Amino acid sequence: MQTLTAIQQAVYDYTRQAMSEGLPFPSLRGIAAHFGFKHTTARFHLKALEKKGFIRQRSQRVSDYLFADEVVERPREFRLAARIPAGVPSPVFDETSESFSVDHDFFGGGDIQAIRVVGESMLGDSIADGDIAMIKLQSEANKGDILAVRIEDEITLKRIKLVGDRCQLIPSNPEFSVREVPARHLQIIGKLVGVIRKT
Repeated sequence: MQTLTAIQQAVYDYTRQAMSEGLPFPSLRGIAAHFGFKHTTARFHLKALEKKGFIRQRSQRVSDYLFADEVVERPREFRLAARIPAGVPSPVFDETSESFSVDHDFFGGGDIQAIRVVGESMLGDSIADGDIAMIKLQSEANKGDILAVRIEDEITLKRIKLVGDRCQLIPSNPEFSVREVPARHLQIIGKLVGVIRKT
């Protein structure tokens, strides 16, 4: 672990003391007020502590950190249970017996399914045939999300756009056409949260 500067050590000790007293990790505003920093300076010192390996950000929330000695690296095993077409929709999920492990927090929390990609309709997003798509299982989506969706007894990986009572399945490879289906026939399985490249 790298050596801290005097001010970095002071910030580290201050945050550590707060946590030892049962308080939450100090906010940027709290750190800035305690030391007479600007908000941006407080952020700079926290980032320096993180870069040097003394703390680790736990989530996307500002000031949600763990100390290095609290972090337990737990590999998370994923079973590659299916194939998902990034091309013409195909019958749902062929079972496989493959499995692999990655850092527990690499793809965030939640129920995540690893699915082998078949086809090249999402090449514009660097998702190629044979890659592994990491799908967080959920029924809601935001604009621009790449989704695993079920259309009756078929499944595919696409962006979607609602147009009236119909839904467009939008590829990112210009060699593939947009497909339109009745919205009532479409079910969101989950959204793409990561891709593991084929080797």
